[in-house]
Amino acid sequence: MNTWQAAEAVDLITAARSAFDVFGPDSSTPAGKRAGRRLHRALIAAVHPDRAVAAGLDRAVAAQATADLNRLYDAWVTVGSNVQGPHVVGPRNVFALRERLWATPATVAYGTEDPLVRVEITRGAGVSAQPLGFLRDALAAQRMDAFVPEVLESAITDGHQWMAYRLPAGMRSLRDVHAAYPAGLDGRDWAWMARRILMTLAAANRTHGALTLDTVLIHPDEHGVMLTGWGPAGRGCHLDGAAVADLFAIMLNIKAAQQVSFARASERISPSRQLHEYDLLLQRLYGERRFRRFTLADQTTATSTGMR
Repeated sequence: MNTWQAAEAVDLITAARSAFDVFGPDSSTPAGKRAGRRLHRALIAAVHPDRAVAAGLDRAVAAQATADLNRLYDAWVTVGSNVQGPHVVGPRNVFALRERLWATPATVAYGTEDPLVRVEITRGAGVSAQPLGFLRDALAAQRMDAFVPEVLESAITDGHQWMAYRLPAGMRSLRDVHAAYPAGLDGRDWAWMARRILMTLAAANRTHGALTLDTVLIHPDEHGVMLTGWGPAGRGCHLDGAAVADLFAIMLNIKAAQQVSFARASERISPSRQLHEYDLLLQRLYGERRFRRFTLADQTTATSTGMR
């Protein structure tokens, strides 16, 4: 058992923002539970008021540290006992993995107990494919941080890097949109979605690598677009061109043939140039931009904010 000095133990306890800061992330395995119990006993021995006073610590401070320590330990044990089935343990939280939402060659995404929180895990051990933290900072500098999710935390479990992030309420996948409009979207509705996809790729200045109906999310009311499932950085941001063209073809189907043809013809150019030329096409097809309400079958009418 480790021997703690009273002041050192009090500093650890008072600085803790969660039970994991004191007892570590592993509260669910037998070895982790044993280590936690040993640490709890050692810290209690250090901060118990009778012993701490002899070490020169104020009795009230020692009593408060003891109460806080017991509260943190109870919370840590409770988290460990409540984890059922597959899960990942981060620096501050445990995320139970529920339904598998989608998979790409690099990443698998799972739902969690919170419908707005997802966990993406790299499929290959030792593969680094979780750039959202960097991307959010890069896009925030361009006032585009709303185009990527809020990262909660990330870690490595059994060699696989993972990341938990929170989505804003109301986000829907392109798969949901396609299911609601199987015959294809009006070209003007797809235009605001496609523009924001290209805007994100251009601002990120890196390859996404896994643009699909599942990894692209939209907010119908706010005309928002958010990209998830980012893979390892490729050699050029134009490498997403074929995937973007596939999305055009799927989401428009037989409608707006000129948009689909444009996407196929511009697969090899950069997203920033593609966006510029796409805007010229939209101007020629539809004229000046104007707001169009967009709804899914189970939604109420969107508010009149946002532009194509």
